[in-house]
Amino acid sequence: MKRTEIHFDIDTVPTAFRPYFENAMIYDSSCSENARTLYISGANKLFLKISKQQTLQREADMTAFLHRLHAAPKVVAYESDGEHDYLLLEAAEGEDGTAPMHLGKPAQLAAAFGEYLQMLHTLPTDGCPYSGRTREIVKEAGISEAALATLNELNYTPADQVIIHGDYCLPNIIMDNFVFKGFIDVGFGGIGDRHYDLYWGLWTLQFNLKTDQYNDIFLNAYGRHLIHSDGLAYYTRLAELSD
Repeated sequence: MKRTEIHFDIDTVPTAFRPYFENAMIYDSSCSENARTLYISGANKLFLKISKQQTLQREADMTAFLHRLHAAPKVVAYESDGEHDYLLLEAAEGEDGTAPMHLGKPAQLAAAFGEYLQMLHTLPTDGCPYSGRTREIVKEAGISEAALATLNELNYTPADQVIIHGDYCLPNIIMDNFVFKGFIDVGFGGIGDRHYDLYWGLWTLQFNLKTDQYNDIFLNAYGRHLIHSDGLAYYTRLAELSD
């Protein structure tokens, strides 16, 4: 996880956030063009995400929901000032799935990655703030009616039955030497179809490990009996149509 020490003008954030910057070292830890992420190392270890207005509300809601289930960091504060959203989170202890300590043991990484996804998908859906994610995901893909018709030709009907991460990739899971500490960047999550996360889990393993030889370890750790090949084919086709 990239961290570059910076000077930061605390007057640019809402008043309620400023005490957390006192006597703290500030680091830029951004990894996305869509949001600026600051790591605050002071009396508490925190992350502050700053993004355009109305872009972090879902992440705040889903993180708070998953925190109550011991699956995500605590939301310290969330605020919108008319131009930007500000989301302050406790920092989970550990490193993300792309840390050298994790990538250096790819078989163990793939197994843990599958096991923790299955754990996420067994969490109770009661109280989840966002449902119907499959319909939203297909709409967000922005595919044509003709392309949608080819998707619907597949022998699979998505089932929104589990809590999905929505962006299940190695940078978005925090572990301490493979011990689970929390999911982050869960703004695309909600109640959806398990195969969406499974597809992106396979994608990120191949992208980060430069091979597909650990796919079976990931799927076995998740539980083959829970996986339908048609479901994986459906979300593979959706990703291809979205490119």
